[in-house]
Formats: sequence, C-alpha cells, structure tokens
Amino acid sequence: MRYILSYVSTVNPDLSTIDINELMEYVKIHNNDIGITGILIYSEGNFFQVLEGEKEIVKMMFERIKKDPRHYNVIKMLDKEIDNYSFSKYHAPFMVISSDYNHEEFQKFLKKEKTHNPEHFKSISYLAQKFMKLS
Repeated sequence: MRYILSYVSTVNPDLSTIDINELMEYVKIHNNDIGITGILIYSEGNFFQVLEGEKEIVKMMFERIKKDPRHYNVIKMLDKEIDNYSFSKYHAPFMVISSDYNHEEFQKFLKKEKTHNPEHFKSISYLAQKFMKLS
C-alpha cells in the first residue's frame, strides 16, 4: 500500500552544521536504499520532510524520527494512503532551496495536495514557502 507522511520539527540546537549535513546525507542514502521517496529540507533550525513508500516502512520511519534526539517538536502534517508517488526518489540535502533547484516534483506534490487534501493544503503550502523560495 502506497503511503505518505510529512512533518516539521525543530532541530536540536546542539547540532552543528556538520552534524546536520552528515544527517541529511545519511538520510538520502538510507531512504533511497529502502525505497522511500520524498524530500528533506532544513531551514533556520527546522526540518520539513515528506516520506512516501510502503505504509509499514513509512510508519516505522516516523516512529524512529519522533524518538530521535536530534530534533523535537515533531508536528505531523500528512498521514494517509495515496494512489501515486509525487517524488521519483528521495531528495536531500537541501538547505533553503533557491530558485536554481528544479521544483517540478515538489510542485507536483503541492498540486496533488491542493486537489486531494484541501484541508491541509494551506498549512503545507505555507510551510513550503517558509522552507523554499518557490517561483
């Protein structure tokens, strides 16, 4: 069963830029290896992440994330079954994505959420604009 989950969290202030970069590189490799698609974005002390994959794997990943001392104030935004994935692979690391980044997959994700999840779209769109400079 295809599944999507997204959240925002606050980064532990004890983490250095090097720690954050290492974490994001590890997450990218690990998630691609286990078949998770999505995106992880870091901006101004916060993470925004979208995880897509098999329900059991996505749920297990989120439980690990909630227990991870590298961040706190984890707020779940989406948690539902989906027909198709928005992302072709797992994308990270991104530090406040600028206009040079090809936003095509992320725009596709936002468009789907606007249509299929209008009650959460405003929150997701707002957070995306805080993390990204969307054109």
